[in-house]
Amino acid sequence: MDARSNDLNTSVRPTETPNWPELLSKTVDDLTRVLGSEARLLEATLKQLIEAQGEKLVGLLVAMIALGYGALLLVGAIILFIHLWLDWWLSFLITAVAVIAAGVLFQMAMGRSARAKSA
Repeated sequence: MDARSNDLNTSVRPTETPNWPELLSKTVDDLTRVLGSEARLLEATLKQLIEAQGEKLVGLLVAMIALGYGALLLVGAIILFIHLWLDWWLSFLITAVAVIAAGVLFQMAMGRSARAKSA
């Protein structure tokens, strides 16, 4: 029984004390490396996001320009088509009234939609 009680009372003691400054410097070095990796990952992700949004914006800009030119050419074609039967001034008058009426109707519809959403 003596040997058994002797085994229970033994404890493990380190032969040397830890080198705290070295451990702290390794910890700080590891954290710095991790933070640097995370910063590079964030930079790459943001770069891809900004490039994608830039391409989307360019596509939208090209579409808006194409729609603007298309609308202008369509109005010109309508004026020239009406001019086959009428004088120029009457062709422009009819086209102007139609464009103004479309703008007013659009504005009224948007106002009604905004009031319905706010109520």
